[in-house]
Amino acid sequence: MSTLHMENQTEKDLHRPGTGSAGNDRVANDNTAAAIESKTTEKKRSAAGYLRSVPGVKPGVTCREAFDLLKEQPHLPCIVLCGEGARPEGLLMKEAFYRRLTGRFAADLYFGRPVEEFGEEEILVVDILDDPAIMIRSALARPESRFYDCVIVTDQGRFIGVLTVLDLMKMSGELQEEAEERRKHTVIDNYGHVSAMEQSLAEVEEAANVTLTECLRMKAWTAEGRQKVNEAGESYAEAVAMMNRNQEQAARLIEHAGQISSLTKGIADLADRSGLLAINASIEAAHAGSQGRGFQIVAAEVRSLASQIRKMAADISKLLESISRLAGETGALTASGVGRIESGAERLTEGSRMFGELEQATDQVEKAGQSVYRLAKDTARQALSVKQELERTIG
Repeated sequence: MSTLHMENQTEKDLHRPGTGSAGNDRVANDNTAAAIESKTTEKKRSAAGYLRSVPGVKPGVTCREAFDLLKEQPHLPCIVLCGEGARPEGLLMKEAFYRRLTGRFAADLYFGRPVEEFGEEEILVVDILDDPAIMIRSALARPESRFYDCVIVTDQGRFIGVLTVLDLMKMSGELQEEAEERRKHTVIDNYGHVSAMEQSLAEVEEAANVTLTECLRMKAWTAEGRQKVNEAGESYAEAVAMMNRNQEQAARLIEHAGQISSLTKGIADLADRSGLLAINASIEAAHAGSQGRGFQIVAAEVRSLASQIRKMAADISKLLESISRLAGETGALTASGVGRIESGAERLTEGSRMFGELEQATDQVEKAGQSVYRLAKDTARQALSVKQELERTIG
């Protein structure tokens, strides 16, 4: 009996929907597939949307029953052979199965035999939650003889459907479209980030330029301040030297005043002695009578002159004492002023040192500002290049 005659016969008396061992042994997978699809809705891309519902039968189903099942549903690409718990054990591809039944005596030879003898045991089984990209790579890695076989999909080891090569190609195309869309979104986002970075770098470059300008001005002010401090320090040094000379001169003045005071005392002693001599001469002139009258007059004049010299010597001594006292006070004030000026000079020296350190710090800030300016400018140029490249990519 030919395969064609067998088809006509089985259409009338062997197969009815919902009857026969094949119908009783099918795995109810429609509801399971719907449940899996709802389970994977949270994933960005899942195989649930491409899943095909095909019958799952026990390996002991006859070839005749399998043939009737495929004939009843011509859209089915295959039948899956399932063991206990709907675990996939084999695959019966419709085209390969039909080729085995094209012989003249195929019906007599094969229809009574179990379908597991015709099923493919080297099957590709994936889980519904697997990454679609991994499913596609696994399917492409199969040998050429099994390339067009359906991929069996399970949920925790339980059969729920299959994927054909066409389904895998559609899924691959949509994955590529999604990848391209993500790439475009990424490029657009990067373009926005680069544009913002370019603007920020422009602001950094401007700020660095302003900082560099201010550093140069600060450097000029620091140099000028240091110069003025050094000039003030030199003036303080000159004042200290001058006051030291004044102090020395005051000391010499006191010394000279003491010497003059000694001389004045000697002059006063001489005046006293001259006065005594004048008194004695007057006494002797009185004893001489009229003959000593002229000498008496001279003695009186000498006594008067000695008195005046003694008074003048006393006045000079008082003046010298006042000069010595003032010279001593001047020396003390000068010494105190020298101390204060030297203290100020030390502060000026410290200020000059601090200005020097500030100048060095300004130099370092200037160099850092120049580096930041160059880096910001170079980075902005690179960001512009990246932005232009992204524009060409988006366009």
